[in-house]
Amino acid sequence: MKESPNVAFAAEEEIRISYGNKGNEELLYLYGFVIENNPDDFIMVHYPKEALQRFDCAELKLQLLEEQKFQLRWLLHTSLLHKRVSSESSLPLEACKKDWSQMSGYSWSGHRKVPYYMDHLIFPEDLMAALRTISMQEDDVHGVISLLTELSESGYRRQPSEEDIKAAIWEVCGNAGALQLLVDLLTTKIMELEEGSGTEANDTALLEGLSTTEFSPKEQQDGLSEHECNIFERKRPMTKNRYSAIVYRRGQKHLACLFLKEAQDALHLSLSEE
Repeated sequence: MKESPNVAFAAEEEIRISYGNKGNEELLYLYGFVIENNPDDFIMVHYPKEALQRFDCAELKLQLLEEQKFQLRWLLHTSLLHKRVSSESSLPLEACKKDWSQMSGYSWSGHRKVPYYMDHLIFPEDLMAALRTISMQEDDVHGVISLLTELSESGYRRQPSEEDIKAAIWEVCGNAGALQLLVDLLTTKIMELEEGSGTEANDTALLEGLSTTEFSPKEQQDGLSEHECNIFERKRPMTKNRYSAIVYRRGQKHLACLFLKEAQDALHLSLSEE
């Protein structure tokens, strides 16, 4: 440990260290504590590659994903929520618009105009581009392949780049299918988080009541009645580990619900725009 040359420490003064900007998952598993309302917290969204095998054109989709170098795991950080679709959707349409005509090359041929809400879409482009690829229907896949073939056989005479593939998929698909898939993934995430533990409100009630439902074998053998167990439950202090686990779990549910709301709002805007 290094002592800063510009800071003087008094005798018996407590010395503190910084753990850095870490989410609660990392803090809990590495250091055994969590931070309520952690500004560096995040949730992970995962699409299992095996699930693609159930759909048409699975091999072509996998090939397109690999050529775009996508990993099918994404971290959604709390900081993304600072720029919300829902918080901006009340603005007049003209206030949200942007001069996209200057952004040449964003779409394949420019036929699909970039909608105004893209300025307020909080989800990372690598996530959106991957979900566009995954959510393509069979006709969409063939349409993308046709655009890429046209590029390689035209005067450019080159193999499509990652950006070419992303642009072709955007031109064919837009955002609606990707956002619907994101809504489905976040809904599944919430269901998994709530399984066996209830909603965010249930976790809040546990924390506010400082209660626990865990009894040791000795306590169970003491023959306490149900009424006596309930009294014991209210009086027994919650362990630090139990408290940290519930705070972490509640934070995950809270973030998942916020991101789901954003995805639903963006999907609504996408459907009305497209």
